Amino acid sequence: MATLLVLLALPLAACGRQGGEEGPGSAAGQKEPVAVTVAEVSRGRLEETVELVGRVRGHAEVAVRPLVAGVVDEVRVQVGDRVQKGQVLVVLDAEQAEAQVEQAQAAVEAARAGLRQADLTARSQRLQADAELEQARLAERAARVQLDGAREALAALEEQWQALGCGRQGAAGGRPSSAASGAAAGAGTALPGQTGPGGPNSASGCAGLAGQLSQARAAVRQAELNLEGARARLKAAQQAHELARSGDPLAAPRAQVRQAEAALAAARRQLDQARVTAPVAGVVGAVYARVGEPTSPQAPQPLVVLVDPDPARVEADLPEGLYQSVKPGTSVNVTVAGKTYRGRVIAKTLVPDARTGSYIVTVEIAESGDELVPGQAARVQVPVQQSEERLLIPADALQEGDEPGTGEVFVYEQGRAVRRVVRYERMTSDRVAVLDGLREGERVIVRGRDLVADGDPVRVVAE
Repeated sequence: MATLLVLLALPLAACGRQGGEEGPGSAAGQKEPVAVTVAEVSRGRLEETVELVGRVRGHAEVAVRPLVAGVVDEVRVQVGDRVQKGQVLVVLDAEQAEAQVEQAQAAVEAARAGLRQADLTARSQRLQADAELEQARLAERAARVQLDGAREALAALEEQWQALGCGRQGAAGGRPSSAASGAAAGAGTALPGQTGPGGPNSASGCAGLAGQLSQARAAVRQAELNLEGARARLKAAQQAHELARSGDPLAAPRAQVRQAEAALAAARRQLDQARVTAPVAGVVGAVYARVGEPTSPQAPQPLVVLVDPDPARVEADLPEGLYQSVKPGTSVNVTVAGKTYRGRVIAKTLVPDARTGSYIVTVEIAESGDELVPGQAARVQVPVQQSEERLLIPADALQEGDEPGTGEVFVYEQGRAVRRVVRYERMTSDRVAVLDGLREGERVIVRGRDLVADGDPVRVVAE
């Protein structure tokens, strides 16, 4: 009976294995593929870089100071504002400057009024000089006419004297009066009463004629004196006329007007200078002006600092040991606020900073737009050494081995991870230069490397 039970149990056990266990080749025994990322093995040169620390600077920085002393009345900008050339940044108290402008304006108006009055006076003086000259000419002409008439009258009387023979009459005819004798003697002719052909009747006529001659000669002398006086007055009038016409009586008033206008322009400039404007376009990098505080052109701190941010620049400390390795023109990576930009070394100082002992290297970032703000911290990755051309893989794909320069990677082949032992020459923070163990174009597993073993199925999710 016992033997029968054992025999019956064997077939049952066999049936149980066939229905309840799965063989190694069943679908339930296969491992699920691991999600990985891969990178292609490429050929290139490995650069060794060093990281320098610096700050973003503008292409140019302008310290804006006032041109006149005053008290800050208004600040119209803040840090980060983009301003245009000529835009008002700060306004100073302009009360005193406005008063000076009003005073200068009043001085200009007074000077112009003085010029107008001087012009009227000069015109009046010229007209008066013209009139006086014309009167003097007429008076001189009348004096000449008067003298000519007096001389003609005297000549006629002298002819009549000769015709009457008054100069040949004798004592019988009677002697002329002393006045008549003097007049006749002055004329150079014979006196009435001398012996002559006229006889007694002629004597009385000569006596009367002698008086007329005396009056005529006196009239000539007076006319000559009048002509001399008229000519003197004419000469004086001519000189006064020339002076009135040749001189510039408005020269001094015009100079006073110009002086007043210059003072007004200076006062207006001073008023304009109370409005401090941007000398160039740019971005406000710093504002030191405070409302109510005094300022001047000699103040130690500017009112505003303007920065031209395009192209942005980074100034970083360069240790003495790296000075020869960093050269102008070298391309570098610059990281600011988590974003990396391409830059170029454009200069380095020739002498170290006395305080830090480091040199300063300047990097220009060509295409940064408005993203970078002066003063931001920056990290500059500068290549200092370059290897020969090698096969390059990401540093995260390598598992370093026990022996220096050796390690292992997993290569993606037909859906599986295949372990490879490699030898490498150099390694940086992100790449490895491989000597052997890989071929160009193969793909190595990067992310997920620690989750697979040799031969495990894998699934590529990204490259």
